[in-house]
Amino acid sequence: MLKLGLELIYLINNRLYNYNYSPLDYKKEYDIKKLRKTSNGLGIFVFSYFMTLLFISIALTTLFSIISPKINLLNESIPLFFIDIFTSAFAAFIPSLFYFLFSGASISDTIKVKYVKLNILIPIIFLGLGVAMFSNTASSIVENNFSIFGLENNLNFSQTANSMFEKVLYIIAVSLVPALAEEFAFRGVVMGTLRKYGDTFAIISSGVLFGIMHGNISQIPFTFILGLLFAFIDCKTNSIIPSIIIHFLNNFYAVIMDVLQNSYTITNKTFYIIYLVIISIFCILGIISFFILIKKDKKFFSITSNKGVTYTDNDLLSLKDKNKTFYLSFGVMLSIILFSAETIINLV
Repeated sequence: MLKLGLELIYLINNRLYNYNYSPLDYKKEYDIKKLRKTSNGLGIFVFSYFMTLLFISIALTTLFSIISPKINLLNESIPLFFIDIFTSAFAAFIPSLFYFLFSGASISDTIKVKYVKLNILIPIIFLGLGVAMFSNTASSIVENNFSIFGLENNLNFSQTANSMFEKVLYIIAVSLVPALAEEFAFRGVVMGTLRKYGDTFAIISSGVLFGIMHGNISQIPFTFILGLLFAFIDCKTNSIIPSIIIHFLNNFYAVIMDVLQNSYTITNKTFYIIYLVIISIFCILGIISFFILIKKDKKFFSITSNKGVTYTDNDLLSLKDKNKTFYLSFGVMLSIILFSAETIINLV
């Protein structure tokens, strides 16, 4: 029906206005308009995700600051952990609900949760953790040398957790819930929606938005790399489960290191020895996993299959056309401007 409709438009316009358009030209215009509409929706979704996260966090923090003297909370970290848990879950769920409601997209068709066999999942997890460890180390080196460029990073991710209850809340608030929320939003909604325009385009675009969303100049390059890796892995397995697991374990490692460093039970020298040993182990396991995956499938690290994804017929748009349409759409530009402003504010 679409092909017939485009051919009719082509014939009518050529007869009336003597245009030299072919049916393929009309098909390409139609695809660009459709992608622009999709890009606007996703850009506004990401913008809404961040703004919801920001305003709910501010509102709850203000509320707790008012009521905390009256209820005499034992430790101010406890309400902060609950705020983090609620805002992360709320920011992912509510904008996603509205996105699917207004876009008409199917949740099951967009967000894939296919079971991944353990003989593939385990090396994928170790490969992801190896890349994550390398990225975390590189990010720390950059952050610790900001002063060379006359810059200062004003973000501090460290939290105070003394009791076992606080440590459990710390893990849930920083490791579990953000991993579920961010993977649902960026690898689920964003990447899952864009896969119908090709996996390469979906991987790069979702990785860019995921990277700049962090608003921290020392993190952006490395979260972008992780975003690409997470998206690639999810495309290969046709499931967001692997990226959720890797994301959680990476954040869990960061929490454990933070708790260990602030526990004052070990010296700094011992801490850095443990840190280097863990980094080295995961990097070695990541390299081994890389060769295991290559042995299982020589084409594992190439994007060749589109299994489980419905693509538009006769895709006429080049990667350049798709990128231009995506990044110049109103919704995506709005999100990029917001995240750029956040990054500048965190520096200045």
